[in-house]
Amino acid sequence: MTRTDLFAAIRPFAPGQKFSQEQVAMIDALADGFGLKADAIAGAAASGAPDAELIAQLKIDEGCRLTAYKDTVGVWTVGYGHAHVQPGTVWTQAQAEAQLIADVAEHNDKLGDALPWVAKLDPVRRRVLQNMAFNLGIAGLLGFKNTLEYVRTGQYDLAAQNMLASKWAKQVGNRAVRLAKQMRTGA
Repeated sequence: MTRTDLFAAIRPFAPGQKFSQEQVAMIDALADGFGLKADAIAGAAASGAPDAELIAQLKIDEGCRLTAYKDTVGVWTVGYGHAHVQPGTVWTQAQAEAQLIADVAEHNDKLGDALPWVAKLDPVRRRVLQNMAFNLGIAGLLGFKNTLEYVRTGQYDLAAQNMLASKWAKQVGNRAVRLAKQMRTGA
């Protein structure tokens, strides 16, 4: 059993709710007390949470900062891009990983609600949209109307071209290049 398994076991008792910073700290302390390893990726895969490859990509793309900082739009953020925290917030690595998994699961649920057809995509292209949704938010991703229509209709080359022609691509650089390639090739 890992810490992530502990979070997954507790989650059904708080359906539709995000864990607060204090709750994450309390569960993390409980996991420490039980000597549970901080194995977020293995726990995520076992609990049906976001797949390990998506989590690994987001860790690279987002980076992790354990002390709260203002992001590029001035929002206090901590961990792997978890926004709207109090200035001075400090997390452990295990807290950051657990919250990343919870945040990705929430974004993926919202993406599935907004675009149910995404579930029918192959795993690579689905992860591309999940990664973009995490980075842009669902509303931001939904602004890619032409790109999404190209993806929905299987026109992956055109979708990749549109991704690279966007303001987002200029902002995120290599991330957009990699995701566009994955969209184009499915690999």
